[in-house]
Amino acid sequence: MHHKNSHIKGVGGAVYRHTHDGQLEWLLIKKKHGFWTLPKGHVKSGESYTTAAIREVAEETGIQGEVKTCVSQVDYHIYKNSKKRYKVVTYYLIHALDGVLCPDHKEQIEQLGWFSTKEALRRIQRDRVRAIVQQAVMLLSNVRD
Repeated sequence: MHHKNSHIKGVGGAVYRHTHDGQLEWLLIKKKHGFWTLPKGHVKSGESYTTAAIREVAEETGIQGEVKTCVSQVDYHIYKNSKKRYKVVTYYLIHALDGVLCPDHKEQIEQLGWFSTKEALRRIQRDRVRAIVQQAVMLLSNVRD
């Protein structure tokens, strides 16, 4: 039962790790014919946002992580079957615990990579996604792991 105002709920992850020498790195994905971006997906019914964020990151990238805090929410309109839908994506700061990078080919993900903050910001095309990484970097300077 869809109401006119029912919006699409999404979650995404600003997934980070520190290298052995203390460098901060971010996990980016690249879909077929797409740009480098952060992993994201839909919240299943009955699923909490944080559970959904961890699941989506694991499914898309093979990385297990834990949610540290919420970074921000972005909202925009998309067109689905030529209908305008409102989409809200909640991004979380996620600390990568373990796992091996494994792109989800079903989701048409072709490449995954860990990038320094500078490199990640250079590769991300969308301003709203770049802003998430910038906010995540600021949050991390307060939450040391």
